[in-house]
Amino acid sequence: AAASAAAGAHSHQITTENSSEDVSNGAATAVAAANDSSGAAAADAPAGKHVDGSSSSSGMSIDQIAAACGCTTPTARSHLYKVLRVLAQYEMLNEQPGTKTFSPNAATYELVQGDNPSLGHMAAHLINKPKWDAWKVLPEAVQQGKTAFVVAHGLDVYQFGELPEQAAFHDEFCKAMSYFTRHSLTGGHTSLKDAYDWRSARVILDVGGGRGELLSSAMSWAGEQCKGLLLDRQPVIDSIDIPSMFEAKGVTSASSRLTFTAGDVREPFPQQIQGAKVDTLMMKHFLSAFNDDDAVLIVKHCKQVLAPGGAILLLQTLVPEAGDRSHNACEDGVAPGLFSIEILAQCPGGAWRTLSEWEVIFKQAGMELRTNTAVGCNMNLMVFKDTGRS
Repeated sequence: AAASAAAGAHSHQITTENSSEDVSNGAATAVAAANDSSGAAAADAPAGKHVDGSSSSSGMSIDQIAAACGCTTPTARSHLYKVLRVLAQYEMLNEQPGTKTFSPNAATYELVQGDNPSLGHMAAHLINKPKWDAWKVLPEAVQQGKTAFVVAHGLDVYQFGELPEQAAFHDEFCKAMSYFTRHSLTGGHTSLKDAYDWRSARVILDVGGGRGELLSSAMSWAGEQCKGLLLDRQPVIDSIDIPSMFEAKGVTSASSRLTFTAGDVREPFPQQIQGAKVDTLMMKHFLSAFNDDDAVLIVKHCKQVLAPGGAILLLQTLVPEAGDRSHNACEDGVAPGLFSIEILAQCPGGAWRTLSEWEVIFKQAGMELRTNTAVGCNMNLMVFKDTGRS
């Protein structure tokens, strides 16, 4: 909760609306931005450092932060101080003893929302108002067998994000997913790069691949002989930036090697994918957004576009099997069982699943599990192949 409270600032701009969420967010961002020579630079600065490489030190007084956040009365300043004091106790900020002055640390910079995807985008996305409104109706949604987000808003989370007036919600979602992909692939005993023979990949398809965070990494590992395809919703496709997402990672001649396609995964995939001879198909934290019946249908559509001998790579955080209490938290602290309720509440029919549940879904689609490897700090790489092929 302490991390979330500090996380929702938009770039380096300080909100003046006197709501609890905006005040906390503005406070964290005010401290980070004020301790840099440029607010915009602070938003993307390395953790705990100014853009010139120096450490954070001077800080801001509670009066300065209160003014930036619109807390104009003595009582409001007192309330704000109590919030910031707790954040400092949980190492989201630093408080200088006896002065009521706060300065940024590594966590503060991680939580600032700039142009680059950050923990701030992820945390803010998990607690934004539309999602909180969904959580409020979770009991009724469970009783009715419905998705809480749909009960609250009349639209699922993807339809909601495509509304013109929800452009900020959509951008926050995309950046949150890009950050979570990047974060999930760090740490752990085995990296995704080492867990699969990427050099053998010639055509990689990322289904529900967002803005290309995973696909760009996979193509850089596979080498120049590899082509990449990405299937997602049109608004997501329209927001992909090839230079910053692909070329910056060393994917040379990216524009000529990439194909982006919009479509509904519950329908047979578009013809340009059907004829692409895909040998490596990836889905990361995507299939978990769908109910079992839709998930089986999507896997069947994936199987239809696979070249002979091709593989489906499912990247998911696994919920522990019944009775397994030794895997309630991943290396990075992500709690799969609890996060599965977030997916249940927000996504249309989805949930994170156990390994055995995934095996059942893929078996119904004619695919079988060949390998399962823990990768990064919170995910498993499950490789599935056609049941009828070696």
